[in-house]
Amino acid sequence: MSWYIILFLCFSILGVFLSAIFFFKKTGDRWANRLFSVFIILFSFELILNCLKWSGHLYIGNTIHLTFSNFPLWIAYGPLIYIYIRRILKGSKLKPKDLFFLTPILVTVALISPFYILNASEKLTVFQQGSFYKVSWIDANYIWLEIIVMFFYGFLILNQFGLGKRPGFKENRWLTYLATGYFGFVIAFFLYIFLVRFELMHPKYDYFVDIAIVFFISMVTFLVFSQPKIFEGKSIKEIIPFIKYKKTGLSDALAIELKNKLESIMKNERPYLNNELRLNDLAASLNLSRNHTSQIINQYFNLSFFDFVNKYRIEEAKKLLVNSNNNSTVTQIAYDVGFNNRASFYKAFKKFEGLNPSQYLQPQHAS
Repeated sequence: MSWYIILFLCFSILGVFLSAIFFFKKTGDRWANRLFSVFIILFSFELILNCLKWSGHLYIGNTIHLTFSNFPLWIAYGPLIYIYIRRILKGSKLKPKDLFFLTPILVTVALISPFYILNASEKLTVFQQGSFYKVSWIDANYIWLEIIVMFFYGFLILNQFGLGKRPGFKENRWLTYLATGYFGFVIAFFLYIFLVRFELMHPKYDYFVDIAIVFFISMVTFLVFSQPKIFEGKSIKEIIPFIKYKKTGLSDALAIELKNKLESIMKNERPYLNNELRLNDLAASLNLSRNHTSQIINQYFNLSFFDFVNKYRIEEAKKLLVNSNNNSTVTQIAYDVGFNNRASFYKAFKKFEGLNPSQYLQPQHAS
């Protein structure tokens, strides 16, 4: 058995181990843990399936029944990761309309079912003759539709929860890692299909798709074992960012003191009203380096620098909106609190308040 098969097999076993940990973990959100467990086990199954194929064992005896079993899985990853992220970020439970997510999966199974019901010898014959598309009801170009569905869920995740749309620095960091892992797999999968279909690469080199899966499993492994609090049922806000600030030269006591000083500066001096305020300006006020100032903001306020400043600006704007007595326009208020334009003000307001300034001024919100 080749060394690379052994390597991929080791990662698949690691994936099974991680899946079991999440499935049986009794602390935290059990539903979310089990959902993520299913996602990891399916990735691991994909690796195992390819290891069997590369070694030739997939076409021996009853293991041939696993052939083409990954077709439905390719469009199952997207719904799983979408529902998982929605659960973690919003606490949403399964809804009746979520059954729609099963449609493309069930359709794919139905189209391949004529092949699935064949016995082992018949499947071996189909494989040897390359007549899969003749036996099943699926078309050779169906794979492109699957790829479109895979990308659809990736963009759906970014559109609904996407990077930069949520104020939390830690949540955005976590989402970046998770979305990157999923997109990495989808892009690698697309490139493989594209290169093979246009005869730019031999099909036997499909292991580079599995490298994306290995990357994802490695990322989850790193998170789990570098952040053991994940086993204690902590919330997502408590277990991220993945890499804590270490050896920065700031003790906990000093960091908290600087955090309090920064709050005092923002409250009393209101530097956020300056539309040219930069991270270096706050660093100078704290007599601190730029990196250490960023650390304080990220670690203790769970915000990026721009969101940290905009949060104060939005709070100031809310006061002015309620007390303006129609003497100031929304645009004027936007400039008064430190924004450079109306568009960025509306975007930040929506981000923090979940509605635009006009909606906020409606009686039920303004009172």
